[in-house]
This record gives sequence, C-alpha cells and structure tokens, in this order.
Amino acid sequence: MIGLGSPPDEVFRPRRRGGSLRALTPGPDTDRRAEVDPWLARICAGTDMGDEVLRFDWAATSLGHPSNWSPGLRAAVGICLTARFPMLVVWGPELVKIYNDGYRFLLGSDKHPRALGAPAKVIWPEIWDTIGPMFDQVLTTGRPTWAEQQLLVIERNGFREECYFLYSYSPLFDDDGSIGGVLDVVVETTAEVIAQRRTTCLSVLGAALFDAERVIDVCLRTATALTAFAADIRCAELHLLVGESPVHVAASRREDVASVDHEILRDVCQRGESVVLGGLVGDGMPAAHFVTPIGSPATAQGVLVVSLSPLRPFDELYREFLENLARAVSAALVTAYRRTVELGEYRRISDTLQAAMLRPASDLPTVAARYLPAEGNLAVGGDWYDVIDVGPDVRALVVGDCVGHGLDAATAMAQLRSAARAMLLEGHGPAAMLEALDRFAASVPDASCATVVCALFDRREGTVTYSRAGHPPPLVVGASGTEWLDGACGPPLAVDPLGRRTDVTRRLGRADMIVMYTDGLVERRGESIDKGLGRLAVAAAALRGASPQQAADALLGHLLPGESSDDVVLVVKQLVDGRPS
Repeated sequence: MIGLGSPPDEVFRPRRRGGSLRALTPGPDTDRRAEVDPWLARICAGTDMGDEVLRFDWAATSLGHPSNWSPGLRAAVGICLTARFPMLVVWGPELVKIYNDGYRFLLGSDKHPRALGAPAKVIWPEIWDTIGPMFDQVLTTGRPTWAEQQLLVIERNGFREECYFLYSYSPLFDDDGSIGGVLDVVVETTAEVIAQRRTTCLSVLGAALFDAERVIDVCLRTATALTAFAADIRCAELHLLVGESPVHVAASRREDVASVDHEILRDVCQRGESVVLGGLVGDGMPAAHFVTPIGSPATAQGVLVVSLSPLRPFDELYREFLENLARAVSAALVTAYRRTVELGEYRRISDTLQAAMLRPASDLPTVAARYLPAEGNLAVGGDWYDVIDVGPDVRALVVGDCVGHGLDAATAMAQLRSAARAMLLEGHGPAAMLEALDRFAASVPDASCATVVCALFDRREGTVTYSRAGHPPPLVVGASGTEWLDGACGPPLAVDPLGRRTDVTRRLGRADMIVMYTDGLVERRGESIDKGLGRLAVAAAALRGASPQQAADALLGHLLPGESSDDVVLVVKQLVDGRPS
C-alpha cells in the first residue's frame, strides 16, 4: 500500500519483489517486445510497469496490438507510463486498464498483475456501484469528477479493507474528438485519515478522563468516549481486578462482537503483557481482539479489551494507537485511585477545620453563621468567619476569603484565622489587626490577596468599629432602611505589606441587624457585583425583625437557589435594645 507519507523513491521506483513481475526470458514475450513500435519501447523504458506493458499480449484484448493504437490512446499511455504520480488509463467500451508504477501499489497483492489489460469492472466489482457511475459521467458528458478523502472498501490484500483516496477522473479524447477513455489521477490518503481519526480519539478520551475522580468513573467515561470511534474500536470492555479475578465494570458492547474468555483476562492481568486474538492469519491482516493490562498492582489494576476493526490490518501503527490508549486509561486509574485515598485524609483535615471554625458561634442566640463550600469533596474551602469576645463589653466578628478552593485554600484560611484571633485577643483594633495580617500573609502560601473584614461591637457605647482589606462592605438593616459600611477600605492582604490601614466607627440603632458575607453570596458570572449587592439589600430589608437564624436561612434560600460556584460565608448579627450583644 502507498500513502502520501512514503518516500518518493519507494513510491515511484518500485523494485521487483516475490515474483509479482515476470522475468524476461526468450520466447513469445521477447518476440512481442521486439515487434513493438519504437514509441512504446521509449515510453516503457526504465520502469517495472513499462516492462509489463511491453511483455503483455495486447492483441488478445479489445485494444488490439499497440502498433494499431490511435494517436489519442498512444498519447494517454505515454503520459501515464512516464509519470511518477499514480495514474490509470482506461480505454474503449470495456474500459481496459493500463497503469504505471505508482498505481500498481494501490492494487495490492490480489489485483496486480491481473488488472493490466483487464476491464475495470472485472477488477473493481466491490466498488463498481461507486466508481462505475463516475466513469459513465466522464464518458457521456466530458465533465471530470473529483473525490476527496473518499472511503472505498476494497479487496486487494486478502480481506475487505477500509481505504481513502483523493482522485479525479478526466476525459481522454481520441483523434476524431470523441471521448475514447478516462484518465484516473489518484493518491491514497488512508494513512493520514486513519492517523487523524486516532489522534482525535486519544484527545477526546484524554478530555473525558481529565477530572475523573473515582476509579469507576474512569471506566465508565472510557467506555462512553470510545463509543464514538467504532471504526477503530468496535467495542471496548474494562475489567478491574478484585482479588485475583477480573470483574466486568464497563463496556461499549455491540451484540455482534464476541466476548473474550475469562481465563485470558486473568492471564493478561497476571503476566502484565498484551495479547492479540483471532482474526485472519498473517502479518498485515485484521485481528479480532487486543487485550492489554491497565492500571498498576499498587493501585487499581485491570484489563482493557478492544474489539478491532475487520477492515483494517493489525499493524504496528494500530498497536501503537491502542497502547497509547491503554496508557491514558492506566494513568487516569492510578490518579483516581490516589485521589480517592488522599481524599479520605482531605476530608478528615477539612472536617477538623470546619469543627474548629464553627464552634465559636454555636451557642450565640444573637449570631447566626452559615458556610457553604463550593468544593463538594471537602467540608471547607478558603472562606471563613470567627466570633471573638475580646473583653467584657466588646465582641469581634471577622469574615475572610482566601483565593481558590480546596485544601490549599482551607489551610491558608486556618492560618489567617488563627493569626487574626490571636491579635484581636491581644487588644489590636481592626486596622491594626489587618496591618499585622498583611505582613503575616506575605509569608503564608496561598494567603496573598485574601480579603478580610473585621468589626468590633462595643456594647457599652452602642457602636461598631470596622476596617476592610479588599472585602465587600457589611450591610446594616435598621428602622430607616439599609446602609453599607463601605468606609475604611484598603487593598487585599499582602498587596502592600507596609501600608497603613484605617478604622471607621459608627453608632448603631435599636434592633439593627448587621449582615457580613463573602463575595460568593452576591457575585454572578457575567453581571456587575452592584446587582448582587442590590439583591442582598432588598432581601435583607424584608427580613428586619426576624431572628438571626431565620434571616440567615432566608437570605441563602433567596440569593442561592441552586449550587454556588464559589464558597459562601454568611454571618447575621442582631442587636438587642440597641446594644451589640
């Protein structure tokens, strides 16, 4: 077979192999060669097909002896035999075939040399329904045809083979102006079409397995992804080793594909070596199944069974494609297994962090706190809150938000929360505490650019003193409406570690409600945060007079009707008789 990627010398200067060409020996063949006109000897010189044409008994065909060929036929044959590009000339009512070295290899081992001098319909019966009308179009209308990457299933090497070609049929005119034949200029593109298809398959599979979290997900996603590539993978089965026995987990099974014996699966698992089963005997012939181990004994181990295309030879390129596929599945299995093991530890750590974080507000009737993580596998992420009694008449509320999600953000959050609590207990005010956090965050991985708001409620004075590090403003809901505590705003933590921060103090009214939160409560993709803040203000105003717990639950239900794409912290504080409690 010849593809576009073959070296020119190999394509257009074929060598005699295995008796496919008859040797020149004294006898009738030699006599026929001696009898030919000089023009035919000239155009046949130097090529294998030229030798074949010289030896062939053309007088036994409808074309007759070459000495009687018309100038039109001679010109067409001259163009064909002296060209290095694959070409075929068919001439006369029977469309008798004459072709060059390049075209010879498109015929495979079954159709050459019998195709020379034979009618095209006799040589291509399996695709005549496709190419026959194309020949008729050229012969009757004179209009050339064009086919690009066309699939033709041909029988040229002992089996029905999926092949692709770029070719054009053009009219060949005889001396009287009539159409005497057809010129076929062709190149086989099978290699590039198959390569592109298999590259796409590996790409689609990789995308499907990218975020598979569980071993079972890897198997199910593999089977689903490979369903779309039945031309190379008639079906795929995945078996995972449980104890010493492979257990069927997922498949893109078709009813016309036979199963592989269970003992073979077990043997492939134990040996760790791939096997090829069934199909036609011989190199370059189709096979039935490719069975290969996946995963690793230290993690998740199993077997991938791929039922192969009967229309493609099982060659080194086919094997390489399947081995790359198996490597992708194996890597995903190992990653999923390790993620599952590590996730157990992640959950233990995050549950501990959450328990420590929620404990301060658990028994406070005037403070309600809610936390919703965006990372479904972890109990906490990068958002946090804290409630701290820093004196007999002063209580601090802190809400913060680290960049990112998951365990890394939760770890940074825990360090910032601990540092903030320690500095508030030492008597730092909100601004002084944030200045200290600026310096601390610069040395903590994943803590830079965290946002924080700190508010100190003085029961005796009936005031709140606050400062913000890039954080959304708290909302006060009072008798006269809503008001944002939007002063004292500086950059997020560690952006300017040596910068100065300021406090703002505001007097609170009787039965005021204060809402503190992280941006996940109000931000929506594709809209301004001002719209989210407006929704919060309207919803909170309608809840004045409700208990902190009722208000917190109602706000979450109204503002987050579905799953949040970000962590969310919400703290609602209620004043009693105009005094922070």
